[in-house]
Amino acid sequence: MKKSTIITASVLAVVIGAAGVTAAVVTSAPPAPVASSEAPQPMTSQDEAQEIEQETEISTSATSTEDLLLYLIEEEKLAHDVYTVLGETWGGNTFSNILASESTHQDQVLNLLNTYGLTDPRSSEIGVFTNPDLQTLYDQLIAQGMTSQTEAYKVGVLIEETDITDLTSAINSTTDSAVVATLEKLRSASESHLAAFSKKL
Repeated sequence: MKKSTIITASVLAVVIGAAGVTAAVVTSAPPAPVASSEAPQPMTSQDEAQEIEQETEISTSATSTEDLLLYLIEEEKLAHDVYTVLGETWGGNTFSNILASESTHQDQVLNLLNTYGLTDPRSSEIGVFTNPDLQTLYDQLIAQGMTSQTEAYKVGVLIEETDITDLTSAINSTTDSAVVATLEKLRSASESHLAAFSKKL
């Protein structure tokens, strides 16, 4: 067997084993016999930690700029839709003022989607989302915000804190200067919105 064949087979065996899948690697030489009575060795805590770290790295690297933009535009829609409903319910200038900004934020992210040739995932209906996680979050935030005006302001705080965290993560995950510049503007606006909601509590 050539050295390159041995290396390739070894790498494949490691990858398959790490994924927890049982498979046979066929090479030109027969595999060495393995005693059937030999029990599998349990994973140590260090092995588990390394496996989790590898899975996290794979997940992070698989998140493209396109995926981030598709998520972020619906996240901005979530803020807009929640503030629309809670503003109509409780009144006050805080929701109405920030609501206008959220429309602008969506337009800014939409420009990036157009640059990347991406289809806008947003629904025209209030409270309807393509992303199931954002749909669940919207439903939870509306339920909380409808209980009292104080809870509605707490929802505003939570949304802006979440936006800041997600925008920071997105900024750190891309090297596209145009994307970074836009997201930094959105993050700055979210920090102002967070301060406005916090003053109401």
